[in-house]
Amino acid sequence: MARTTDDYPASGQRSTRKSTRLLRVITLIEDSALVALLSGMILIATAQILLRNFFDMGLAWGDEALRVLVLWLGLVGAVVSSRENKHISMDILLRYFGEPAKAASRAIVGLFTAGVCALIAYHAARFVYLDYKAGTVAFEHFPIWVFEVILPVGFGLIALRYLVFSVEQLRSFRSREDRR
Repeated sequence: MARTTDDYPASGQRSTRKSTRLLRVITLIEDSALVALLSGMILIATAQILLRNFFDMGLAWGDEALRVLVLWLGLVGAVVSSRENKHISMDILLRYFGEPAKAASRAIVGLFTAGVCALIAYHAARFVYLDYKAGTVAFEHFPIWVFEVILPVGFGLIALRYLVFSVEQLRSFRSREDRR
């Protein structure tokens, strides 16, 4: 039996499904990273406590690893928080705004947030590059830039998310204005 064009989804539907699938994969990666980082921190901290209290010894790299894991956990957590737009905000005045003004305000705040995070990502990338060029090491022989790379990547992802969020808010604002 021959297929008609009605049997195939519209290209917009296909791209929506692909983007939805991609977003699910990204969410899974982010959530898995959070679980792995937190689990690693708990295991290393528990091992340090047990080894110090019962065997008068510890992992030579344990404290340094915990500091790095805190950095990574904090930034991956911030990226996840930006995914759900759950960052701390002061929206006392938004209660008194109408929907179009709320959307415009959120877009402006999102653009500002994206700009600040992009600036931080840029300077963090410069910082990581300097450590790369200097050959600075951690844990006695690992290049430290590998552990610092979360700084530009994390802030870059947050900037990208807030840029997308702002564009969505602007579209919402414009569609409300068009309905008037």
